[in-house]
Amino acid sequence: MMWRVTTMMKSRTWMVWDLAVTAVLLSPIIVIVLIPLTISIGLDVFGRFGEVPFALALCAPLAFVLLRLFSPRALTRHFAALLRLSLSRSSELNYAPRWIG
Repeated sequence: MMWRVTTMMKSRTWMVWDLAVTAVLLSPIIVIVLIPLTISIGLDVFGRFGEVPFALALCAPLAFVLLRLFSPRALTRHFAALLRLSLSRSSELNYAPRWIG
């Protein structure tokens, strides 16, 4: 019974190595085929719909980042962190300012 378990473990190891080697050997072929395919699909979309979808696709991630950075929730969180930082630093002062007058 023990030989069956070791055989299963060895076959599983060989299968994993076989899949890894196959993936390594096929990945350059897949990349070489997919790059021209992606470029041709992009040019077809560009030719059919014009420049607007490409402009939107290029600007959308930037817009999402800006909206996330400057949302009211994020701004209040940043302001609260700055306020908390300034209050914690003011409590560390060990002297009182002199009166000028």
